[in-house]
Amino acid sequence: MLRPGPLTREQQLRSQRHWLHFNLLNGFSYMCLGETVIILFAVKIDMPNVLIAMLGSMVYVGYLLLPLGKWVTARVGAAQSQSIFWVLRNLAALLVSTAAPLFYFGQQNLAMAAVLLGAFGFYGFRGAGCVMANPLIGEITTENERARMLANNSSAFQLTAFLALLMVSLILNFNQSLWMLFCVILVGSVCGFTSSRVFAKIDESPAISDSARRPLLPEFIHLWRNSHYRSYLKAQCSYAISTIIICPMGMLTLKRGCGVSDTGALLFILLQFAIGAVMSRFAARLVNYFGICRVIIIGYIMLLLQCFCWIFMPPAYCWQLAAVPFFLAGFSSVAVGNASAQYFLRALPVRHQVAASIFSALIHGAGAGFVGLMLASGTMKLAQMLTDSPEPYTLFRVYFVLAFVFLMAGGVYPVLHIKRFVGEPRNR
Repeated sequence: MLRPGPLTREQQLRSQRHWLHFNLLNGFSYMCLGETVIILFAVKIDMPNVLIAMLGSMVYVGYLLLPLGKWVTARVGAAQSQSIFWVLRNLAALLVSTAAPLFYFGQQNLAMAAVLLGAFGFYGFRGAGCVMANPLIGEITTENERARMLANNSSAFQLTAFLALLMVSLILNFNQSLWMLFCVILVGSVCGFTSSRVFAKIDESPAISDSARRPLLPEFIHLWRNSHYRSYLKAQCSYAISTIIICPMGMLTLKRGCGVSDTGALLFILLQFAIGAVMSRFAARLVNYFGICRVIIIGYIMLLLQCFCWIFMPPAYCWQLAAVPFFLAGFSSVAVGNASAQYFLRALPVRHQVAASIFSALIHGAGAGFVGLMLASGTMKLAQMLTDSPEPYTLFRVYFVLAFVFLMAGGVYPVLHIKRFVGEPRNR
């Protein structure tokens, strides 16, 4: 909630607790729809592979709603804005759930449209709500405690996401029907509505809403002159596009390439979030030891290594080998997410962080999302053209070969050459 002046230390600490409680609820809510359940849901209604590949980019394409987030923040503040958009986000999740009755009554096209539109709204309202997250974190923390707060909140999110997936896995072990997934989404939406009320209790000064009222074009011009910020944008774009191309296809590979059941597929995501929860506790230490930039590079390498895992997977399904890319995904997402947030807050003064958040999300969110969407669906189409083997897994093996070639050709350089800060460790 908006306060008339700068936050007191008590208000900062109270807001940090509210943020932690929000992440505990949000982790549970998110994984009841999220990238995992929505792909299982899409498979249940027989969506084509190309459309499922597009679902993986929705988390970034949804950033097109960012200007709406700025407009609302300028009027009610960052915390209240995110609370409002979290309500809308969970209404969008309910729209996804309507695909179940539509499919049941034979309206498959309408069901697929509901999933795509609902997914866009779910991620779009998330993006609009989170646009001021970095400036808000900067306001309720001191520089010394920022890394610890990011790690604690990431750990809280990963932990409850893990518990939510465990619960969903146990439920689907008894009933893997479309209607059970429908109920899972409903439960997640109710929990999401509750988390929005918790976030609204976070305190903030008028500084963020005042910044949101400033015209963006002069700010963008100024930001582009910041060499650290340009380097950050390029690296984030590469990571976002690579994530879109690689990660969602892992779940689809398990389902349609390896023939794994819903419960079996969720167990791998459980592993991913378990690794993420553990890594969250060490993320700040990794940054302190290796430096922000080296952690981002290490995380990106872990992301690319997933391609090799799927390419060299033996024809006979082996769950131990299939678990490796999910281990890498859990490490990569937490390491890069934590380090990138610290890079952003260190590279930019407070007065430019609101505009930078919007600009960043538009470029490496919506922009990279569209590029990733085109590349993911185009790569899948090309893999289908090049594959004539009756073995289902061959299609996905070819897909990951093509994905690795494309990413090595254009995605590695910006990450490897991210601009370091003065005094950052270069070699360990």
